[in-house]
Amino acid sequence: MKPIVRTALFLILLQPLSQSCSTTKIITQYDCNTVANNPVNKKTTWTYFWGLVQPKDIDPKCETAANHLNKVVVKTNLGYILLSAVTLGIVIPQHVEWCCAPQNIPTDTLGKKP
Repeated sequence: MKPIVRTALFLILLQPLSQSCSTTKIITQYDCNTVANNPVNKKTTWTYFWGLVQPKDIDPKCETAANHLNKVVVKTNLGYILLSAVTLGIVIPQHVEWCCAPQNIPTDTLGKKP
């Protein structure tokens, strides 16, 4: 078999391992949809030894004016599940995504108040 065909088959077989297999979402408001103004942040966390060694806390780096999250998504995929199974739970990876709440700018009426 040619090396390029072997590589293509390997990538095709590897692709399902990177797809999300389980997703948990926590959403307070659906206003995280403006990517330019409010990007989605991503990080993969690793837990070791059946949860005895927890990952470090994630600083979401939200603006101090709003200072809260609107959405948190925790994902796992077949590759992460297989890694956890092969290591008997010694290594447990998870993919975390979150977005910060946009700043709430108060509005007022134009003109003179009666």
